[in-house]
Amino acid sequence: MAATTRETEGPYPLVFRVQIPVQGRNFSGRAEFSGGAVVTAEDGGYLAHGLRPGGVCGLGETLVESYLDLKENIELALYDLAEDGEDFPHFKELVAQFFKDEDEWARAQYDRGRELVAAGAVSADLPTRTSPALRHKVVRFDRPKPANNPKPVNLSLASLREAA
Repeated sequence: MAATTRETEGPYPLVFRVQIPVQGRNFSGRAEFSGGAVVTAEDGGYLAHGLRPGGVCGLGETLVESYLDLKENIELALYDLAEDGEDFPHFKELVAQFFKDEDEWARAQYDRGRELVAAGAVSADLPTRTSPALRHKVVRFDRPKPANNPKPVNLSLASLREAA
């Protein structure tokens, strides 16, 4: 899914929902993100800059490939946090810090991209969501059950209001 309209070179404000199962020292659980990223067109490809969580990025030949690389890097960061967490409450704290580490440059580009999406100046083969909330949640698994399985990924462009 590459960008279809290029009246501008972005930025493309992405919102996504991911659920990532983790195993810690004495716990298992899942980190859930309704996160945000901003994707910019770079030399021959795309770079996804994490907004929330910040401090991570992904590269790809398409907008979606850059998101998938970002998602993989978020997973790797969560596995490191699960290893560093002394117990579940500590892991939960570490995830909260990771999620709230917002990148200021990415925030400015994300907000600019939302305005462009609302004006119809940027589009991609993705649905548009109006004013999405960015948040996280950490769930501890007490016992195995099918409900613990992650839900499908949800990826869309963020907008201030419905696209024109």
